[in-house]
Amino acid sequence: MDDLDRPPGPRAPAAWQTVAWMARPAAFMRRVHERFGDPVTIRTYWTQEPMVLFSHPDAVREIFRLDPAIAPAGQSWEFLRPFAGPQSILLLDGEEHLRERRLLQTPFHGERMRAFAPTVAELASREFATWSGRVATLERMRHLTLEVILRVVFGARGEREAAQLREAVEGTLDGVRSLPRMLAMALVQRDLGPRSPWGRFRLGVERFDALLLDVVARRRAEPSGDSVLALLLEQRDDEGKPPTDRHLRDQLVALLVGGHDSSAASLAWAFERLARHPAVHARLGEGDPAYLDAVVKEVLRVRPALTIAPRRLLAPARIAGRTLPAGVQVAACLWLAMRREDLWPEAGAFRPERWLEGAAPNPMSWIPFGGGVRRCAGAPFAEMEMREVLRAAADLTIRPVRPEPERARRSMLVVTPHRGGEVLIGGKPPRRL
Repeated sequence: MDDLDRPPGPRAPAAWQTVAWMARPAAFMRRVHERFGDPVTIRTYWTQEPMVLFSHPDAVREIFRLDPAIAPAGQSWEFLRPFAGPQSILLLDGEEHLRERRLLQTPFHGERMRAFAPTVAELASREFATWSGRVATLERMRHLTLEVILRVVFGARGEREAAQLREAVEGTLDGVRSLPRMLAMALVQRDLGPRSPWGRFRLGVERFDALLLDVVARRRAEPSGDSVLALLLEQRDDEGKPPTDRHLRDQLVALLVGGHDSSAASLAWAFERLARHPAVHARLGEGDPAYLDAVVKEVLRVRPALTIAPRRLLAPARIAGRTLPAGVQVAACLWLAMRREDLWPEAGAFRPERWLEGAAPNPMSWIPFGGGVRRCAGAPFAEMEMREVLRAAADLTIRPVRPEPERARRSMLVVTPHRGGEVLIGGKPPRRL
């Protein structure tokens, strides 16, 4: 492989870089950026190929505009295929990806999406009514965002159906939250019996699929318009045919993968930040929608749940004045792009007011959901969910368990607070300014 145009990077073995990438992702990205600049080449077991990270808005735009025939994004997520399914938007590229994107975007815009907000608000209020003392917000937000998916996306009817789906989802996701384990299973895929890692994972997916396909069949028999699944059932392809059950299954799993752990991580970071910024929390309680939106945007900027938007080069491509060879991964580094001091004054500070002052930021410098045709189709729903949850939490009294901020660690695809976003609920209220 031609290394002439590949940017420099750490010479440490891939195993060491992988450990740093998993255990201390924020510190690892900051160190390589400070030492080697932008762009930088890293080597981890996330992919078999070296990965070049870019954070400048011009380079980010170039990456998002790469021809998928030359730089497919789906190949970077191939290890998810055993769970995501062959028709998943996460794995498709080109026209197939655009077709799936159009279908999945339909429920997440306009009045259809806003109609889901009261359900999210009700579930959030019910969740917060149970909070007292020390709370690990990541665990509780995983529970809440799963409930949102079960009710709003899957359209679960009754507690029995919800409980069955909840157990199946949690059992399956427990098998994929460890990225090293998932990568190893995807590489080997050897079924050594029901107690082997791959055997347990395969059986878990089969149980989950059976339940989900049963729900799809029942929704076909008794259609209603009160869930994302119901709206997906109304879709028709270019030939006027409805989606198959397996197609719907892959669409729903894509929404689960994209909207469960990532939303839970973002909300846990929101509580981690609010606990250490009582003035922000106090102002949030005043009910200003513009400020609420600013808090959501600032959480997603300063603590994004995702760190990269990768593409695998099948042919040489020119990015940021460099001709990079085929056989490397190129990635817009979301974490670094939203931490650039030349674009974000006091970039490490949690300051929602920045969104209410001055000019709008460069759109390629705020990319928590990726960008271009690969931007998360459910991004509008994710932001709405965060707004409704934080609105419901505005009257809580939130304090940090420890004064020092929580560092980032990787859990499967997302970056979470390493102590689980621990907060104390109750006690002395935050000071109002």
